[in-house]
Amino acid sequence: MQRFLDAYWVIYFAGYVVAVLVLGWLHGDDLKQGDNRIYLLAAVFGVAAGAASAVAIIVEVGGRMVLLIPPAVKKLKEQGRVEGRVEGRAEERAEWETWLMRRNEAEANNRPFDEPAPSQRQ
Repeated sequence: MQRFLDAYWVIYFAGYVVAVLVLGWLHGDDLKQGDNRIYLLAAVFGVAAGAASAVAIIVEVGGRMVLLIPPAVKKLKEQGRVEGRVEGRAEERAEWETWLMRRNEAEANNRPFDEPAPSQRQ
């Protein structure tokens, strides 16, 4: 678990360094001129810290979401199985009821009834 957490810190730090480099490159001309250099550096490092925080939040939330997906999928599958069983039982019950009605009707009218039961059909 500790190595996993260390990997996250490396990702956050890499995001910060990349943000500093990109912002330094984008504002390189302004930094060379010297006017308000300290304020510009403060802005670069501040924005880089914000960008690294955004990366950290995205990675953390993404990691949590990845951990939540398998239980949610499992729950949906179980729910689908339960619904499928209920529907299957209702269909089978309807088949048996119609078969029994036809059999009872044939017996009541003294007609032969040789239709196989629903459990014997394919």
